[in-house]
Amino acid sequence: MNEEKLKTLATDLRKQDPRHASMRLAGFEGAARALDKCRASLVGWNGEFQYGCPMDQMFFREAGIDKDEFKDFVATGAPDREVEQWLKEHAGRTVSH
Repeated sequence: MNEEKLKTLATDLRKQDPRHASMRLAGFEGAARALDKCRASLVGWNGEFQYGCPMDQMFFREAGIDKDEFKDFVATGAPDREVEQWLKEHAGRTVSH
């Protein structure tokens, strides 16, 4: 995990909300919000927000992305544009249960 890089990208969800669920990333609603919560949870800034909640699960099912695989990629410290590219390459490849 690249914690220092993550801290420069993460939103401190103890102080502000993640992006709205309607904001799209790689064409998926909920992706930007899930990304915000994932980064925050990796660095301990998630506050009351939980990564992998039912709303996130809807995005993972729609995209066919496994939440742990997504989290592992996010943990590398990839910025939004790289996460978006990763989603485009991996969407539909796996099925999340």
